[in-house]
Amino acid sequence: MDQALEKALSGEELKPPDIERLLELNLWDLGMAADGLTRRLFGNVVTFIPNLILNYTNVCIVACKFCAFYRPLRHPEAYTMSIDQAVKLAAEVDSRFGIRQILVQGGINPELDIEYYEGLFKALKDRLPHVAIHGLSPIEVDYLARRLRMSYREILERLRAAGMDTLAGGGGEILVDDVRRVIAPHKITAETWLRIMEEAHGLGIMSNATMMYGHVESKADWAEHLYRIIQLQRRTRGFLSFTAWNFEPGNSELTSKVPYPLTSATLLRVVAVARLVFKGELPNIQSSWLTNGLEAAQLTLKFGANDFGGTLYEERVIPATGLGKPTLTKDDVVGLIKAIGLRPAERDNWYRVVKIYS
Repeated sequence: MDQALEKALSGEELKPPDIERLLELNLWDLGMAADGLTRRLFGNVVTFIPNLILNYTNVCIVACKFCAFYRPLRHPEAYTMSIDQAVKLAAEVDSRFGIRQILVQGGINPELDIEYYEGLFKALKDRLPHVAIHGLSPIEVDYLARRLRMSYREILERLRAAGMDTLAGGGGEILVDDVRRVIAPHKITAETWLRIMEEAHGLGIMSNATMMYGHVESKADWAEHLYRIIQLQRRTRGFLSFTAWNFEPGNSELTSKVPYPLTSATLLRVVAVARLVFKGELPNIQSSWLTNGLEAAQLTLKFGANDFGGTLYEERVIPATGLGKPTLTKDDVVGLIKAIGLRPAERDNWYRVVKIYS
């Protein structure tokens, strides 16, 4: 057995060179090892959550080169939902499908202050008290803190008081500044992203970790990213889950450098290595069906993922790249999980199982 894989399976701590070595191994060996770990942790149960993606605005001044969704101020395609519009949409989706989570995701819109987010969260909680708000990201927290000359802690406390339950992992991309300077030169540094996450965890606000691969980074950068996430998790135990997805180049500025996405085999490799690195310390790994497709998502459930993710009603970011997006219902997800011999379980925002399907 390869020494890095042996270290992973024996429970030893993996350093970045070990993780990089794992990323080079035979895909099927990685898959078998990762699946064995996942089965020991979760048996044959795979979780999912019915959720809405509330893309409340596409106005953003950060202008990431990989993003096809954002529009500058005053652009003819720019939009911002009023609080009433956002709540009406959420209520309609809940009435039609039944949701347990709203992921509030937009951009850095300079016309929106913290009062907008507080008002939005409070209104959503008033209308849909049974639905958790998984909201914003370290990018918005940093922007609001600088704009209002407040600490990260003060911003996070205000957002939590207004109804934000957990913090989303947007803006992580690759936690290596040399990469970030190429793909998102106006975005916060890797250290700032991690510092805000640690501040949130210290307040009891849990979050998820993310990774966007397949652009200008290297396998060494992947290894550094995974290592930094597990190091923070060991300090705080505040990450609920990990989600990796591939860069989708359509309609973005970065397309000139990276015209084609990586294959689904890369997703399987990243998910398998993430399981071997995180083991049960960061237990929940999502399938990432949105950018890679439903069949690839099913395969990830045999390569270390234990969570299918959400139904993602109303998601608008990926369709902006030109990639088609199916509309999934709970029944669809249940069927996809059963089709590969695993047992579906509906969960809440904190990964607590609320219903197991026979």
